[in-house]
Amino acid sequence: MKGKILIVEDEPIVALDLHQEITQMGCEVVGVAESADEALLAIRTCRPDLALMDIRIVGNIDGIQTARLLSSLYGTPSIFLTSYSDETTIARAARTMPYGYLTKPFQSGELKATLQVALHKAKLDARQNAAHHKMARTMDGMREGVLLLSPDGRVLLMNPAAEVLSGWTLLQAKGKLMTEILDLSVGNQRAPMLPEHRNDGPPLEEFGWTLSQPGGGSTLVDISLTQLANYEGKRDGFVVTIRDAAQRVRTQAIEETLDETHSFEQTPTAMVQLDENGRIARVNDALLHETGLKAESLLGRTLTGLSMDPDPRIAKDLMHKMLQSGTFVAVRRPHSVN
Repeated sequence: MKGKILIVEDEPIVALDLHQEITQMGCEVVGVAESADEALLAIRTCRPDLALMDIRIVGNIDGIQTARLLSSLYGTPSIFLTSYSDETTIARAARTMPYGYLTKPFQSGELKATLQVALHKAKLDARQNAAHHKMARTMDGMREGVLLLSPDGRVLLMNPAAEVLSGWTLLQAKGKLMTEILDLSVGNQRAPMLPEHRNDGPPLEEFGWTLSQPGGGSTLVDISLTQLANYEGKRDGFVVTIRDAAQRVRTQAIEETLDETHSFEQTPTAMVQLDENGRIARVNDALLHETGLKAESLLGRTLTGLSMDPDPRIAKDLMHKMLQSGTFVAVRRPHSVN
């Protein structure tokens, strides 16, 4: 058994006995304190894994209050040592979530077993806390907004990106329903199926919803909702992800343009594409091959201009193809990206 132990005990003889027993068990005693002030001073430098805490110690602050300070300030858990076993004392001690409670006098075997269990739990909790901190840092660095909801759809946690997109801070949103925080709409359509009204099912994904903010303004977003289950398979909450849809819309516009360009160029049918002002924006290879014309002689011109061209291949042959619907004339409109 290994671990760093801080002893907080105001009786020197008891402290010495504890020091010897703990050392013989294979643990390292990194400090001995008689009061809360000494314990706080020692813990800053020795950073123990665990504190053995007598409830009655020197000073105005007792062991229970000291344990609470060590836990909140440094994350150090405590085992209580006391000659008091009345219900009031035990109830006060229990509220600090101790890792053990030993009543004096106790046997070495009891102390060893309690220390071994407590150190194991402390190690597991430290790993879990580190994982939580890592997850929190990851969430804070995400570009997508992430909300963690309770089973009834109330906000438990949200990352900075979700605060920006929704216009709500975590402090304002915590405990409120998702429906209050995310004002989603698309035209006159209803908002997506929300947690408090939705039965168990696969993850929900919705695209192109308008998210309105409390102070005015709105953002086009995509939203996904995934249910969480506990170890029994019962619903334990939801994770909601909100993404700014602008990049998706831009990407779709580019992909559509590329697909359109590929089809236009590869089709065996002679094609002319006009822009929104009626001027030729592009012609395909099939048309140039059939007419023997060059693209630069056509681009930027109107159909009226073509009909009056002195070159008969343009004024007669090309115009005849168009009028006889032999050549498809497409009107090209620019993609709008919100």
